[in-house]
Formats: sequence, structure tokens, C-alpha cells
Amino acid sequence: MTYQQIEINHLERSPLNVRKTDSHAAMEELKASIVAHGLMQNLVVVPAKKGKFSVVAGGRRLEALIQLRDEGKLPDDHSVPCRIADPAEAAELSLAENTVRQAMHPADEFEAFAALIEQKLTAAQVAERFGTTERHVLQRMKLGRVAPKLLTAYRAGDVTLDALMAFAVTDDHKRQLSVWKSLEGWQVNNVRQIRGKLTDTLTDADDDVVKFVGLEAYRAAGGRVREDLFSEDVYLEDSALLERLANEKLDAEVEKLRAEGWGWVEIESDDSIPAYRCGRIEAKPVDAPEELLSLQSQLEVEIRDLDEVIEATWESEDSEEEERLDTKRSEVQERLDALEEQLETYAAFDPAEMANAGCLVSIGHDGELDLARGLVKPGDHRPAAAGANDGSTAAKEKPEFSQSLIADLKAYRTQAAQAEIASHPDIAFDLLVFHVACDVLSPSSFLREGIDVSFRQSYPRPSVEKDGIATKRLEAIREGLSLAWLEIDGEDERFDAFRQLPDDDKRRILAYSTALTLKPSLAGSGEFPSAYEIALSLTGGSVAEYWRPTKDNYLSRITREQLLAAGSEVMLSGKEWAIAHRDDKKGALVEVLDTTFAASGKPDTRDAIKNWLPKGMEFRAVAQEAEPIEAPKKVRKAKQVA
Repeated sequence: MTYQQIEINHLERSPLNVRKTDSHAAMEELKASIVAHGLMQNLVVVPAKKGKFSVVAGGRRLEALIQLRDEGKLPDDHSVPCRIADPAEAAELSLAENTVRQAMHPADEFEAFAALIEQKLTAAQVAERFGTTERHVLQRMKLGRVAPKLLTAYRAGDVTLDALMAFAVTDDHKRQLSVWKSLEGWQVNNVRQIRGKLTDTLTDADDDVVKFVGLEAYRAAGGRVREDLFSEDVYLEDSALLERLANEKLDAEVEKLRAEGWGWVEIESDDSIPAYRCGRIEAKPVDAPEELLSLQSQLEVEIRDLDEVIEATWESEDSEEEERLDTKRSEVQERLDALEEQLETYAAFDPAEMANAGCLVSIGHDGELDLARGLVKPGDHRPAAAGANDGSTAAKEKPEFSQSLIADLKAYRTQAAQAEIASHPDIAFDLLVFHVACDVLSPSSFLREGIDVSFRQSYPRPSVEKDGIATKRLEAIREGLSLAWLEIDGEDERFDAFRQLPDDDKRRILAYSTALTLKPSLAGSGEFPSAYEIALSLTGGSVAEYWRPTKDNYLSRITREQLLAAGSEVMLSGKEWAIAHRDDKKGALVEVLDTTFAASGKPDTRDAIKNWLPKGMEFRAVAQEAEPIEAPKKVRKAKQVA
């Protein structure tokens, strides 16, 4: 067996080479190594035709040499050391080279890279010599500097490579080993646990406060940064400096706001009054084009007129007309919303109102500055508007809801009340007799509420969702009544047939009839509830079983403040949610709450969402010992009377 220097031009790959599938992985590293260190392992060749030699071992090395020659990094006549083998042994030698070898353990590679750096080579120089990236070298160097005990555990298979990379987030060996000893069971190789424990005193660069301050500003102030080469996370080590920079930036914003003329400006803290608990003053258009203001007034009048027409058509059977009116109202509302958004560009606060109001400043989502302007703290009062009374008499307070929404809420509540009263004959009987007796025996001292005992049927028809759960339940109750006697001609025979009904059937008919007389109303807030409200409480029913807030029937018809207040009661994070969303557009709040309440029917939905109702909609519980009366479990089927 002889050795010989042979030019690349005289070499070709042999069909006897056992490696038939080439791997192009790490070719650049191999080429860089040949340029830096030369060919460190001979090629094994056998004589071929026309003075050439076939390479039976070293095919990848030959490919790298050819590429380097074609790239001009090696001369055309470059020669390499080759071992000339007997053709009879060629296949065996090729197999031996590709199987009888063991790759270096990764830990040895890590330590070797670290040693090269310690020899004063830069990461860039090492990367160039080994045909890899500088980051790859830095990563290997970082792993080579992990605590020796952890490297030993990695070699033994007790620590995974991912876990080792997590430990490399710090160079502090004591800290690494302390965390390693603290890990239990499933935590031993849990990357999140390891990295979390090693960075618990640091601040992630993705934190809202860091984004607010700016990473470059932090660095410019001398802040130390630690980079995780394996997760690409960046951590800030000086939390005190970060906090100081954030406060300085917030203070600067506070001064700007004070210069605008606000009565108070605060940086939000745990002691601050939440924005959703404050009232608000509104910016008003200043120097806005007269045509825009005129159009705004015109659209507002158009909506009020449409509301009145819609209310007047509740009892009609013309569903097409109702749908047309609803569609038209939505179109007008969209135009008004777009116009008001345009007018916002002309909006400014009244200086007199600003003196009694203020602003909350905080760091919002994604590091954006969060400003809540025009807040009026509870107990503070707005100054009287120009031209108003001198303050001796209070201005008329704006209703909490629009008249059309109040009418709808009354209708929804009354539908639920009808279904419950019709389901409880005993309560209906007591309520009816009580009202009749009071009306006849003491008419001057009794103010009847909630029930019309003259038996004029009430038609509570809201403008949205007219045929909901309550309506369907009431229809089911009617279908279960014995009403065949109504079909008999002649009042004498009809009455005789009615008298033959069992008492239970009569009481059910009475309950249903009483339920239909209920008048639309919301629960009052007085100290002494009416007999009607007590009767509703005794049924044990809840309006929430029949009606839930939706975008169309409620949410789009109330103010932003009312939406935030509702969200603070039903969202899991409560007050925090209201604070986080206090500057959201009304439309966004409506969509979020609409989705939230839509889950009311799911079994795992929280009670706060299932049971929430606007003020006055509930069947308010009464302060007495009486237990709610259960409705009969079965409804008697209609009984035919001959």
C-alpha cells in the first residue's frame, strides 16, 4: 500500500464507494476546515482508466475540494495526499471508513470551542476557520462554560441538551448548581422551569415597561443586558434603573398634561381611583364646520323619530315594516357614528370643566402610553355650563337609558314575569285576590302596581327578539290548559262546561289569565317592595333564564361607561379588565361583551355571566322567611269537554 500526492483534476468518485447517498449538510464547514487546516485525512483511491484514480473513501472530501477549486479558493493543479489501495480491498476499506468510527460527543465539542476562544481567537475567526456562523461558535462556547458538574451530568444522560442550553442563560456556576439542586422530578429537564428560576430577578425585554422606556435608552443609561443565545430572549439586569427611567418618562407626560390645564394628573397606582369608577367630561367640537354640526343634529333627530315610530309599531303584525324600520335605524346610526368620529378631530375640552377634572397616566399594552383624559372623581361635581341656572336648582339628570331601551327592558322582564306567574297558580291566586280585595275594600289607600285586575291583556313586545324563551314557554303553558269549553256556543253551556273542570285546571287557567294582565315595569329601588314584586320573588324564577344581553337588544344601546361597568362585574379580571379597556372604542367593547354573554348557555360558564342583569330587570329577593314556591312539575294536558 503506497501514498501519493495526486492533483484534484485526476480524481473521480469510484462506483465502489459504499456511501451512495450524499449528505450535503455541513459542506460549508468542511470546506472552511480544508482552507484553514488543509486536508487532515487522506483520500483512499484505486487506479482507473486514462491515468485517473477513483476515490473509494473520502467522497465528501473530494466534493469539497472540487467546489473549492471551482470557487477559485484552490489552484487547478492543487494536489492532495492519497492512499493507493488494491482494487480487491476497495469496497471493504470504504465500508470500514464509513462504519468503524464514532462521532465526538457534543460536550467535547463545546469545551473545544471554548478552549479556542481562550487562546485569544475571536468568535468570528473560529467561525471562519470552521465554516460556521459566529452565533454557532458563541453558542458552543457558552455551553462549554456551563458548570462542570452539569456537563458531566449531560455526558451521563442525566441532563438533556435543551436543559443545558437553559442553564447557559447565566455564567454564574453557583446559581446554575443552586437551581439544579432545587429542581424536583418533572422539573429536572423542564426548560421553562430552569430558565424561569435563573431569570426571576431579571426583566424580559418583551415586558411592557421595557418597550415603554426603550431598550436603547436603557442601554444608553448604563443598563446591563443579558442575551439568551438559545432562545433569542433578552433580559435586563438593572430593574431599579428601568423603573427610574419609566418614572421619568411618565413624569414628563404628567407635566405636559398639567400644562393643558387639568385640575389633577396622576400616575396610575394601586391607590388610584379606577377610571371606570370616575365620571367623564366630554370634549366638544370647536370650530367644527357648521354643516357637520347641522348634519349631526339632523341625524340625532332622525334616530329619535325612528325610535318613536318603532315603539308605536310594537303591537302591529307587520314584521316586514318592523324589519324595514330597524334596518333604517341601523343605517342612520352608522352614519351618525362615522360623523361623530369625524367631529372628534375638532373636539376640545371646556377649560372650566378641565379645572375640576383630571387624567390618569399609565403604561398600557405593548408599552404604549395610556392616557385617560377628562375623569371626574366620585364626589367631585362638574361646573355648571354657561347659560345654565346659578346652581340653586340641580339640572335635570339625563336618564340612565334611552326611552326605547327602557321600554324594551320592561317588555323583556314582563315576558319573564308572565311565564313565571303562569307557572305558579298558588302565587297567581294570592296576587289576584289580594289586588281585588284591596281595590274593592280600600280603593283610596291602595296604589295598584304591576297587575291590571280588570283583565285587559298586556302585550309586552320589545323591538328586538320579540319571540324569545319567555314567549315560547308561555305558549307551552297555554297548550297544556283545558280550554275546549271556550269553543262551545252559548254562554250558559260554556259556563256549565267550565264548572265541570277540576279545581287544578281552573287554577291553572286563572294563573295564565292573571299572567297576561301584567304591565311592563322594572323593579323599583324603594325600601318597601310591592305585592307584585314580592310575588315575582316567590316564584324563584330569574329573568336571566329568559333573556341575556346581546349586541342588538342591549349592548349597542348603552354608553361606554355602562359597558365598562358591566364588564367589571362579569369579566374574570373584573376591575382590571375595565381599567385595561377604558379607552377602547364603544364598538370594540360591545363585541367583547356580546361574545362573553353569548356563552351564557354553556354549562361551564361562570355564574357572573349567566346571572348578570341590568339594574331593575331582576326579580328582587324580599326580606322574609317564605321560601320560593316551586312550579308544578307537570302541566295537565287539555281536557276535551263534550
